[in-house]
Amino acid sequence: MKDKNRMDQLERFFQHNPIEDPLYLKKYVKEHPDHKMAWYLLGREYAAQGKEGKAAYCFAQSGEIYEAFERQKIAFEGPLPASSSSALHKGAMTTVKSKPSGKGKWLPLMVMLFLLAVPAAMDLAKNEDTGNVPKETFAAAPAAANVPATPKQDAPSGVKLYFSNGDWGNKLQQVLSSSGSGAGESVIMGVPRSEDGKWNEWNRSVKPLISVESHGGGGGSAALKYYQSQTCSCQVADSSKLVPVIANWMHDREQAIVLQSAIQAFQKKTGTLPEKPEQLSKPYPDNLLPGLSPEMQEAFPQAVSKVNEIAKAGKAPQDPVQSADKNEQPKQELKEQAEPSSSQPKASADPLLEPLRIVIDTDKHRLALVSGDFIIRNYPVGLGGEKTPQGEFFISEKVRNPNGKSNGEFGSRGMTLSDTLYAIHGTNKPSSIGKDESHGCVRMQQADIEELYNMVTHETKVTIGKGVLPPSNPDGGNGNGGENPGVGAGGGKLDQSFGLPLQTDDSNPSKKYKWLD
Repeated sequence: MKDKNRMDQLERFFQHNPIEDPLYLKKYVKEHPDHKMAWYLLGREYAAQGKEGKAAYCFAQSGEIYEAFERQKIAFEGPLPASSSSALHKGAMTTVKSKPSGKGKWLPLMVMLFLLAVPAAMDLAKNEDTGNVPKETFAAAPAAANVPATPKQDAPSGVKLYFSNGDWGNKLQQVLSSSGSGAGESVIMGVPRSEDGKWNEWNRSVKPLISVESHGGGGGSAALKYYQSQTCSCQVADSSKLVPVIANWMHDREQAIVLQSAIQAFQKKTGTLPEKPEQLSKPYPDNLLPGLSPEMQEAFPQAVSKVNEIAKAGKAPQDPVQSADKNEQPKQELKEQAEPSSSQPKASADPLLEPLRIVIDTDKHRLALVSGDFIIRNYPVGLGGEKTPQGEFFISEKVRNPNGKSNGEFGSRGMTLSDTLYAIHGTNKPSSIGKDESHGCVRMQQADIEELYNMVTHETKVTIGKGVLPPSNPDGGNGNGGENPGVGAGGGKLDQSFGLPLQTDDSNPSKKYKWLD
């Protein structure tokens, strides 16, 4: 009879799907604070949602269960809070102990033992109206880009950067598993998601989320710091020293993807790979880029090899709509140690893996420079309403100072679309930005068109359509005034625009341009 009651209880318990129901588990651990398996399962759910602070507390409560599954021991130094609710509202820094432990991959068995031991009283939680767990995003902060001429700021001694594309919990576990191997701070970074959930808004800057500061030595203590409010209900730690370090890392990735895209464009135009960096910055009309920075020239051989490997593998760009929500894809099995993003070679653009392309939304009067589902830049533009064509185009020509002027009707830069009279260019009518006053062309502010000109090449794909970009982020504003972080050149900071040295003659004074302004 006892066995039958346990089986009935197990069947009822599975109706709640406790393994994927953190609200149900949260109620249970409050009623049964000594049940370590429940704490572990709740911690796993919080980690999957990106709530690293809450997850860390739950893992600490789970003790040897966490040790068995995660190959390490985690425990808070100092007194524990009296209740789980107070623990989940702790301050910005929490100290944990971590050290290697024995192997343990008994999760299915442990879960079954847990379920069979659950008291029937847990069914009380079934009818409780707890609502849905909201999808958490983090607020935008001023975007951080770089100017090539700005001196690089080296990372503080011992700081390692780890980029997380929606898998903060997994990254935290990877970092914790290796935190005892040496002293230093391991910082997990993340990028904001767009309001519609389809894009990663790199233009609003990668931000530090949480870090593990290890003091080294087997079994040494490790301090957790929280840098964004959604990782804990607490006063967040000061990230001012990390902002320029992350900005430098972002700039290296941007230079890498610009270089990679230029090499791919050269290969598409000529059928061969370039042998020298200078081949990417030839005079007009073969001017793919104005020039290459010293870092790009140094990374050139490795970048060419990478493009060659991509071509041989037959990798094609993915549609950002189809691959946008990577959080819904099955998570890959964790490696025992994570490789720091800050250790990437200069030629590595990861996570910016797809060739750069342009997307223009005629409803929102916005132009975005994207790589896959990452929005690298987001600019306000002026259009021509129904006169602006929709569809797929490519950049067929780039020219500096069209018609010999930097302040004429086409501004200081122009890029022809598919050998037509339509173009993306500057304007001497900046008040038309955000409106439908052109004859079909795409007008941009001077700082914006000059930055875009530095980042894209011939053969860059251009998509024009309605509703193809996400809604503006909640900050509002119109860009270059600094009211809307992430919009305009340099992510809204004009002094941090992406620049390249001028190493060629990319003007064309012999031609009279008659684009449909």
